[in-house]
Amino acid sequence: MDEISYQKFLTTRICDLDLDADESLGHCFKRLKKELKVHRILIWPDFYFGNEWGCVNKKISISIPFYYAMPELKELEGDVPTSEGIVKTLRHETGHVVNYAYRLWQRKDWKEIFGDFNKKYRDGYLYKVNPWSKSYVRHLHYLGDPHYAQKHPDEDWAETFAIWLDPRSHWERKYRNWPNALEKLTYVDRLMEEITGEEPLNLKRKREGEYTEIEDTVSEWWGLDGEMLDQELQEYLNDMNELFIKPNNGRRRLLPAWRLIRKYARVLTEQVSQWILSSNQHTVRKSLRRWEAICRNESLGYHPEDEERKLIELTTLLTYHVVDGVHHLRS
Repeated sequence: MDEISYQKFLTTRICDLDLDADESLGHCFKRLKKELKVHRILIWPDFYFGNEWGCVNKKISISIPFYYAMPELKELEGDVPTSEGIVKTLRHETGHVVNYAYRLWQRKDWKEIFGDFNKKYRDGYLYKVNPWSKSYVRHLHYLGDPHYAQKHPDEDWAETFAIWLDPRSHWERKYRNWPNALEKLTYVDRLMEEITGEEPLNLKRKREGEYTEIEDTVSEWWGLDGEMLDQELQEYLNDMNELFIKPNNGRRRLLPAWRLIRKYARVLTEQVSQWILSSNQHTVRKSLRRWEAICRNESLGYHPEDEERKLIELTTLLTYHVVDGVHHLRS
């Protein structure tokens, strides 16, 4: 893309981009189709490009981040997962679809294994997990959350299904010393064999947060339009420099701060937007993107043993800025 075309691209509204999930991610979909076909699972999700990952509750529609659609968008987002990472998440989200399509969550045996589907998602679950538990599989590591299965019974199911579906997971061997997790995997194996070849009971679709609804321009989405006031930018700079440290020759090697923000971006976005009324995930994520950019530019870092403390401080700081932003909106 030449310079003139790129400038035009930056000023284009995201909803006006011509994005096609099948065209952009066809190689990933091909792998997923093959894995489902092996087990004769007769369901194919309604994939579409949206603002974030997610499966619409009790529907077969799956949102994939629109910035996976083309190289220029991937470059702006930075540090996007590999094809392997995308396939891992596709398996997880497809687990939700299989659950909804066959209404598995209504079965007595499903409830006995995974729990009550209708229970509320745990607020701040990240701080309540048991990191040593062997009752849950660990799948979404690349998203920075190996304990995602502990969030809710539906996520427990989706994570377990993803491990089971992956032909290279070797789950029988890997989880042989994790009796509770192995019981769940064995149940999935037995249940999928039971419904092999059966037509889905529910094929309802609903697309939420579709990219065609995003009216921000490409530059606005990534905060490249200069809309951030100097005062606000300076405040962000000060915050990041207080929270993290710069490398110093002769001292221990630091881990890059921007990777910490990226690692927990999804969890932070979900939790903070749930905690604060009148906030939204896009606004929260936008702040985190700006912080990532500042930390990259300033070469900020942290010591590995400080990760948990830095995450708590980051959560507190993000909550403050989101509450402050909501307050200004109401004023």
